[in-house]
Amino acid sequence: MIRQLLLGWRTTQRWRLTEGQRRAVYLWVLALAAASQLIGALVIAVAGAATPLWWPLAGGSICLAAWVLLWSQRLPWQWVDYGILGAASLIVAAQLALHDGPLKADTLFGCVFLLLAGFSILPLPQAVLYVLAVLSAVGVALLVHGGPYSLFWNLALAGLLTAHLSTFGRNISIERAETKAFESLANTDALTGLENRRAMLARVQASFTDDAGAAVLLIDIDRFKRINDHFGHDVGDRVLRDVAVRLGQVVGAGGHVARWGGEEFLVLVPGGRDVQVLASVLVQRVQAQPVGAGMTVTVSVGGAVRPEVGSLEDWLQLADARLYMAKENGRNRAELDRPDWLELAGGTVA
Repeated sequence: MIRQLLLGWRTTQRWRLTEGQRRAVYLWVLALAAASQLIGALVIAVAGAATPLWWPLAGGSICLAAWVLLWSQRLPWQWVDYGILGAASLIVAAQLALHDGPLKADTLFGCVFLLLAGFSILPLPQAVLYVLAVLSAVGVALLVHGGPYSLFWNLALAGLLTAHLSTFGRNISIERAETKAFESLANTDALTGLENRRAMLARVQASFTDDAGAAVLLIDIDRFKRINDHFGHDVGDRVLRDVAVRLGQVVGAGGHVARWGGEEFLVLVPGGRDVQVLASVLVQRVQAQPVGAGMTVTVSVGGAVRPEVGSLEDWLQLADARLYMAKENGRNRAELDRPDWLELAGGTVA
């Protein structure tokens, strides 16, 4: 089960952009590429550089043509990828074949682009063959036209580096994604999407140490067993999800909500917030809005603030005792005062 979730997550993360979003990103990239090529052509024309003017003009034309095809939505973006790679290959081949005199470093810049594009667009086996073909074409051009053979070795080194970044770098990214996925699964309640007890316990422990004014609210859905018995566990699950949403809406970004276990939730409130008001609003909001199959449910709340206790265990135990008190006194209410810690420690709770 976990493996299926992980594989689904990996697929979603790697290809999480929709077709329309990918087109939008690709349109911006092609527009910038076309602009840079045309600016390069203008610089060559004004400065009278030795680089042939048709090189940047051809590159800019390819980018503009690809932009039009993507904008018209006549072709999938993958086809445009292959089209750009094919057109760029033909241009670089023409540059190598028509070059007059020894090859120079700027002549091989297009070859570096082909190496990068090959490993980015093609599957790995085809990319390796493609790069070998590019290196062979450069080797032949050096033999025919002459030039420093160090360019060939530098280009071959660039190919190896590109292959490394494309394969091993991609594997590292996948491993990191898998690690994050496992961490997310380990810290998330599968039903509600909230943090689970394990994740919240770490937060509460850190808050106990660092935030002297923090508070915890332990929340229990009243008579939840009846819901499961009378309406079934599917409805019970919907009630849990809806209550989780209500709690998250009330607590907001200023606190944390977790499913503590069963029908219980734990809210961690940082210092500075009015805990009494927050607890009252939580009770009212859950009762006011139907959940599950349109039914109305209530919750009981027990809370404790950090200064009342001396240990993390005491903090959670005091909140639990006050939750019990809220239920004993009629449910659908919040209790943040009784019992106090001395009553609980002395075993004098009424």
